Amino acid sequence: MPKLPPVLLLADPGMAAPLVAAIAEQAPDLLLLPYSRSLDEATLAATEVVLGWRFPTGVAGQLPALRWVCSMAAGVEKLLVPDLAPSVVMSRVVDPDQALGIAQYVALMALRQVRMLPVYEAQQAVRSWRRQPMAASRARVAVLGWGEVGREIGRVLAALGFVVSPWQRHSGPLLALLAASDIVVNALPLTAATEGLLNAAAFAALPRGGYLINIARGGHVVEADLIAAVLSGQLAGAALDVQAVEPMADADPLWAVPGISITPHIAAQSSPATVAAQFVAGLRCLQRGEPLPNQVDRSLGY
Repeated sequence: MPKLPPVLLLADPGMAAPLVAAIAEQAPDLLLLPYSRSLDEATLAATEVVLGWRFPTGVAGQLPALRWVCSMAAGVEKLLVPDLAPSVVMSRVVDPDQALGIAQYVALMALRQVRMLPVYEAQQAVRSWRRQPMAASRARVAVLGWGEVGREIGRVLAALGFVVSPWQRHSGPLLALLAASDIVVNALPLTAATEGLLNAAAFAALPRGGYLINIARGGHVVEADLIAAVLSGQLAGAALDVQAVEPMADADPLWAVPGISITPHIAAQSSPATVAAQFVAGLRCLQRGEPLPNQVDRSLGY
């Protein structure tokens, strides 16, 4: 098979090192070039393959020979930049362990809420040993997005006794489903159609005391509307593993809202070994002229 030019790696330095090592074990002759602004124009012009999760501004337009972009993440919106040529094929890594990890995070946050852990934590802070009425919960959960991650979330929650209702864009009116749900879990891809979907109208549709868990993208949530809904008591709170701006600034108002739990995009991460295995397999397909696995429909954004 013909030898490919070096692969351009778009990843933070902390992520790049273990990934480079994992790929080297499976394809020792493949050269990975971590992106830096010091890369010369000739190197960029010869690049045929990109592996990463975000295009720096203007870089896609400097890659006239680009054939394939492989996303290390389930979401691809940070790679679908305007200057990416229409002919470029995009695929993504699908990691079952990542879906399970995200489902475990959602289960943790849902159980924490329905089993009243915030109440008992507040009681502990004031040394109040007082029992609250509590029974096994069969809370109604709307899972927005029913791909690999959404289905795994639904499976885990159903096994714990939650009543799960999936929602996709063709499922019908969202607000009607929210009105019949105690918890909403967002696992949607971020597209033009879903950006800002969780807004004041969505929060008002939930029963008073509803709860939001967001493990998808911060852009799905109108954060000012969420803060207002929590402060008014319309929502009991939210668990946000993703935020509109990451990392969050010290002055971000989300930090200080009682009832909102913040985690720094850690619900799950693909293992370097899994990314390496799927990327190398895709690279072999590209070299043989075969269809790439896990292709993204660029017109849909996922």
